[in-house]
Amino acid sequence: MPLTIGGQAVYEGVMLRSHRFMALAVRTFKGDIVVHSEPLPQRSSFWRLPLLRGVLALYDALALGLRAMRLALQMALPEEEQKVAEPSAFAGQAFLGLVLALGLFIALPHWLAARSALPDKWQVSLLEGLARLGIFTAFLWFVGRSEEAQRLFAYHGAEHKAVHAFERAADLTVEGLKPFPPEHPRCGTAFVLFVLLVKVVLFAFLPVGGWQGVAIRIALLPVVAGVSFELLRLGALHAWWHWLSLPGLWLQKLTTREPDEKQLEVALAALNELLRLEGVSAYR
Repeated sequence: MPLTIGGQAVYEGVMLRSHRFMALAVRTFKGDIVVHSEPLPQRSSFWRLPLLRGVLALYDALALGLRAMRLALQMALPEEEQKVAEPSAFAGQAFLGLVLALGLFIALPHWLAARSALPDKWQVSLLEGLARLGIFTAFLWFVGRSEEAQRLFAYHGAEHKAVHAFERAADLTVEGLKPFPPEHPRCGTAFVLFVLLVKVVLFAFLPVGGWQGVAIRIALLPVVAGVSFELLRLGALHAWWHWLSLPGLWLQKLTTREPDEKQLEVALAALNELLRLEGVSAYR
C-alpha cells in the first residue's frame, strides 16, 4: 500500500503525518530545528468505510492539529513565553476559536439568509451558501494580512512542497522542493471549501430560521464532512474528477505563501523524520 502523507503548518514549523506516525519539526527562537515524533492510534477498518473516513478526517484535523500546534509553541518559544501553550490556556483559546467559527460560518450566514425575502428554500439555501463562502473568503483575506499569518501560510506552502516532492519521487533537498507549487489538491483548505459547497445542497432540505435551524446545521457537520471528503478524494485520485479540486486550489492562493529556504528546511526535517519512522528511504 503506497504511503500517503498529509499535514499542516504550525507555529514556526510543519507537522506531517502518515496513517501510523506524526512528525513535527519546528524552528526555535534560537534558530535551530527541533523534531518531535510519536505513533498515532490505530483504528479499526470500520473507520475506513466511505463517509465515515471523512468524519474521522475532520476529527483528526481538529484533535491532532490542535495538539501539534500546542507542541510547536512549547518547542519554539523561550520558557518565559510558554504560558500560551499550557493546557488550560490553550484549551480556552481553542474553545473561543471554535465558538467564533460556529458563529461566523454557520449562525451568521443562516441568520442573514433567513431574513431575506426570497420565496424559495433553494434560493434561501443558495444565498446562505454564498454568504458563508463570502464570509470565509473575507476572513482568510483579512487574517492573511498579518505578519504572523503570512509566516504560517509560508510554512503551509513548505508543507505542500514537501508532500509534492515525496509523491513525485523528487530530490528531498531544498533545491528539490523549490519547483513545486505551494498549493496541493488534498489540502485541508480544499476540504473546508467542499464542506461549504455541500452545505448549500444539504441545507436546502432543512428548516430556515431560529436557533433550531442553527442547531440542526451544527449537528449535521459530520455528515457534511463525510460527503465532502469523498468528493475531495475523487478529485485527488482520478484524473477525470480533477475539476473537483480546482476551487480548493484557487482558495489556497489565500492560505499559502511561497516559503523561504529556512522554512523548506523545516518541512524537510519533518518529512525525513516521518520517512525514517515508516522505514522509507528518502532516495527511492
